[in-house]
Order: sequence, then C-alpha cells, then structure tokens
Amino acid sequence: MNYFSSAAGARDAVETIRKGGGQAEAFQADVTRPPEVERLVADVVKTFGRLDVLVNNAGVVNAAPLHEMSIAMWDEVFALHVRAMFLTCRMALPHMLRQKYGKIINMGGSFGISGAERFVHLSAAKAAMIGFTRALAREVGPQGVYVNCLAPAMIRGETTEKMSPEFLEALRQRYPLRKLGELADVTATALFLATADSDFFTGQTLAPAGGEVMV
Repeated sequence: MNYFSSAAGARDAVETIRKGGGQAEAFQADVTRPPEVERLVADVVKTFGRLDVLVNNAGVVNAAPLHEMSIAMWDEVFALHVRAMFLTCRMALPHMLRQKYGKIINMGGSFGISGAERFVHLSAAKAAMIGFTRALAREVGPQGVYVNCLAPAMIRGETTEKMSPEFLEALRQRYPLRKLGELADVTATALFLATADSDFFTGQTLAPAGGEVMV
C-alpha cells in the first residue's frame, strides 16, 4: 500500500489485509517524483520478491469552468493522473517483463469517455489514461503483461463528502440506475482484473458506472 500523506489510512488498510490473512506493508512515496517511484518499486520487490500487480489509483478531484481554471489546477490533475501512471508503469515494467507476467490496472473514470462540464482537466486526463492503457497493452502483451483500465462513475467516499448534495443529486439523475457507485462496485472489478479470471482481457476499459457510459 503506497500513500502520500495519510499514514494512518495506510496503516488501517494494512491491518485490514493482515486480519484477513493476507500479507501487506505500507510504503510512502510521491508518485509524481521519479526518484521516489523508483525507490517505491525497489522496496516492494525487495520486500515481496516480485511485483505481479500494479494499481494506479492516485488522483485528485476538483472543478472549475475552463476559462477560470488555474494553470496550477490543470497541472496538478495531469501530474497525479497521467504523469504518476507513466512513472509507476515505467519503473514496474522491467520487473514484470523479466518475470514474463504482470497485471497493470489504471484507475480512469467515466468522464474520460463522456466528458463533463467543469471537469475538462479531469476528462482530458482520464481520456489520456485510456489511450495509454490501449497502447501499452499492445506493446507488452506479447511478454505476458496485461494492461487494463477501470472507468467508474462517481463513487461514494471521502471525495463525495466534500461535494454539494445538489451536485451529487444531478449526477445521480444522469445515471440510468439512478444511484451513485459504492467502493465495492469498483473493487470487485479490480479484483477480477488482478486475477486469472481476466486472462483474456487486455487493453480494455471496464466501466462500473451505473450506465452513465456504455463501452
């Protein structure tokens, strides 16, 4: 489990995994900085002996109309979603290619398919993640490395707690199922992509999105 600033949250996640009978460790790294990502991957391989699954889940959600959006806001979104994905894949791939096996799961989002007003930066970043996924899947598939993308709609959690009820209700009304997603909706799909059950899937974008997008 890598974390940037939430050491307590990482510890809780590690303890949950351990109580369930799994092995887990917490690592700290800023995934937008190449030396820290390189150290993170090296520490994981040293601790566990290999690296089989990489989940790129770093991100941030904020909103503004494009004509009012600061350059800093645009850069932050692309750094955390696109640059971090590139860096972690770049550092993890030599290990996966060496062992001729690996699964990479990129956490995109439904805005990367549908687009959304006030989220031009996030929509563009998520679309970039989908394109990256497809290209890399073609590049490393012959060496036994799978690359897929998740494109969930809005999921209830810490992010939605900061959003207005009016905005969340407007989103809910956009979804054919008329409900927001739960964490379990996404984790179930991620677990599928991380296991042998998905061994004929690569370059795909799976959308636990309540029907907001259909791919």
